[in-house]
Amino acid sequence: MKSKIFAFGACALALAACDMQSGSKQAAIGPNSTDEQKFAYMLGAQFGGQNFTMIPLQVGEELDQDVVVQGVFDNLKAEKDTSFKLQLPSDSMQAVGNRYSAKARERIDKTRPDSATTASFEGDQEKMRAYVDSVTKAMPVLPAPAPKKAPVTLGANATDNQKFSYLIGVQFGSQFVSIGNQFNTEFDVNYFVLGVYDAAAKTKDSTKTLALPEDSLKAVGERFNEKIKAIREEAYKKQQEEQKKLEAEVAELKGETLPNGMPAKINFKVKATGISTKAENLEAYAGKPLLMFYFSATCGHCAHAAPQLVEIAKEFNPKGLTSVAVASGGNNKSGIRRFSDDVKFDGAFDVLWDESRQFGELYSDGYVPKVYLVNPDGSYKLYAAFEREKEDLKKEIAELLNGKPVEWKVEAPAASAVDTAKVDTPAVAPAAPAAAK
Repeated sequence: MKSKIFAFGACALALAACDMQSGSKQAAIGPNSTDEQKFAYMLGAQFGGQNFTMIPLQVGEELDQDVVVQGVFDNLKAEKDTSFKLQLPSDSMQAVGNRYSAKARERIDKTRPDSATTASFEGDQEKMRAYVDSVTKAMPVLPAPAPKKAPVTLGANATDNQKFSYLIGVQFGSQFVSIGNQFNTEFDVNYFVLGVYDAAAKTKDSTKTLALPEDSLKAVGERFNEKIKAIREEAYKKQQEEQKKLEAEVAELKGETLPNGMPAKINFKVKATGISTKAENLEAYAGKPLLMFYFSATCGHCAHAAPQLVEIAKEFNPKGLTSVAVASGGNNKSGIRRFSDDVKFDGAFDVLWDESRQFGELYSDGYVPKVYLVNPDGSYKLYAAFEREKEDLKKEIAELLNGKPVEWKVEAPAASAVDTAKVDTPAVAPAAPAAAK
């Protein structure tokens, strides 16, 4: 995984897309603002209200508002521009996430009442919750700098608090992109940021009010709930139509099948979008001893397997092996590139994208990772459990490069007992089982 999600149980929000620059337009929200602007503001207000309230209590430090917002903007820019690099690498963000997870666990341990205090509650859960809540709120929280509402550059001396605040912003920036995609709309980030800052200010001073009243925020939320229902219904219909179209496409590509129903050979006419190299299909890999890695950029098991496969590719590529990694259709280019950087394919694998979903429809059951060793004639062996089969794979790669084709002994799925065994119909129905006490 690119980085571990740091979930504190209160925050499931979204944001919009833009770049954080000096002199970006100042948003102003009011009754005459558009629904899209109000919705972006509402999301920002929810994000600010929840995160700037709950997370400080959980980790003992306030979030740096400006750094959080910078993380949002940077992530959104990275989604649009695959050459743009976040200010912190994924391993650094994962490390700081782990450190703050440990802080949260330590503070939780301190809120647990001792045995005598627990006994005094006499099983009353309301009293227990009230006690924990009071202890949590009484614990010290380190303040963050007052927001300047200006761009932030994290230098070599960035504090852990800044790194953690940046991580939170990056994660929610990613969610914001996802929500914008669901609505087929690019919400104005400036209104989101206005909501974040307003809500954060309100958490520190309860006399402050949001620019939009609660009933207005609730109303726009309900309107967008109805909108997303209609969008999802339409998307479902479109998905069904596309699936039928895909099934028709791959029917012509399938050819002879194995006993398990999978194609007997890799069809190199299958479409594939080039990521690290120019490609429209797999034809460039025909007639070669080929190692194929089918993965998803959001799959933890894939991220674990990839570096091991890179080592194998680097060992055997100089001896005549060709290696290609194919990202599943549910990914996007920016995510695939980040995954490639994180696992350090570094030219050991050509990286392609199953954008058409033809490869996955033909050669995968929907689960990743999958590893295939392919003979020059297109016949292949699937290694569905790479971790257990790694040594077999290396042995068979060496044999393939010495002229011995790999063989995949596939058996037809076992039929059920009802299908194969003779079933006699009893003349008398069996007695009903005794009623359970």
